[in-house]
Amino acid sequence: ESTRDGADATLADTPRLAPAPSRVDSARLEAWEYLARFAASMAAFVLARRSPRSLPLAAARLCQRRLSTEPAYAVEPYRNLLNATQEQRSSWADADATLHAAMREHVPAALAHNGEEDFDRHLVGVQSVLRSWGAAERLTNAALFHSIYGTEGFQGYALPLSHRGEIAGLIGAKAERLAWIFCMVDRATVDATVFAAAEGDWPADGVEFAFRARPELGAFPLPLRSGGTRHSEWLDFLTLSLADWLEQVEGASSKQVGRPVGDGVLWPKGEAWAYRREAYAEMAALLARRADPAFRRSVLGEAEGSEVPPEDAAVALAAPAMHAEVFGREPSWSSGISQPTTPPMGAAALAAHEARESARCDFG
Repeated sequence: ESTRDGADATLADTPRLAPAPSRVDSARLEAWEYLARFAASMAAFVLARRSPRSLPLAAARLCQRRLSTEPAYAVEPYRNLLNATQEQRSSWADADATLHAAMREHVPAALAHNGEEDFDRHLVGVQSVLRSWGAAERLTNAALFHSIYGTEGFQGYALPLSHRGEIAGLIGAKAERLAWIFCMVDRATVDATVFAAAEGDWPADGVEFAFRARPELGAFPLPLRSGGTRHSEWLDFLTLSLADWLEQVEGASSKQVGRPVGDGVLWPKGEAWAYRREAYAEMAALLARRADPAFRRSVLGEAEGSEVPPEDAAVALAAPAMHAEVFGREPSWSSGISQPTTPPMGAAALAAHEARESARCDFG
């Protein structure tokens, strides 16, 4: 998932415009390539000091990186926190080390999901995207655990729900609740609220949006809560959902993805772009309105003259911008394809799907 089609050629393989480079140019190019390899090796060595066993893998990955004028994926500057200050990086590194140590001490079972030596790349990626957006800590903490109990789209591992209290103690109650909803929810019910809001169909005063759990879990109601403003948990959840997909859609689209259960493929190569595309586009548009004073007064119920929280203002700018950047990489041939729902990703989900489909049978 590290390169897109056509972006993995080395400098030596890259066609050059005439006239051919001079000896001086060639020498400079060789020097830059040498320095790049040396820097990568040194970076791998520094990483390996934290985990010596990872040295060969880290060195191999870093030394394979190409010199390029643009990132292979639009997500990379966000994933790599390129716009963060050194002070921010240091603060986050300290917080992550503290959290990981607490996990090891209090919820060691969670390490089977998040990794003993390092957090899973996607989980850290989503957290980094949200940090790049300037999102609140409850969201960046939720990102690291957003699939901890198994989700509609990921059922390879699930921490028993009996650990919810321990996870809440680690990352905070609001963050854990966002992660829990992400794991429980039927995503079609999320999208229904998104499309309703996009049409201006908001719940009555004093009423929040509600989702439902996945059918195989019983489809129980998941009413959302208000915080300082109406629909705050709902907007937080949309922020987490959008960051989750923008972090992975380019990589998912670079290959064919098989179905975990049942026959066939989940996505032929290039078609992951189609997954819930309309819903994600509306999420980005809704999040852009989170900094609009008129929207905050009329929809979120804020008083006239209230200041927009800095994290809301930051996300309102960054989330739609990243959505445009990422989907700006989509090839034109796939832009007309749509996959609005998640295919069954586990045996229980497949059984629930087949049960629903069987209700269509009419034998007279």
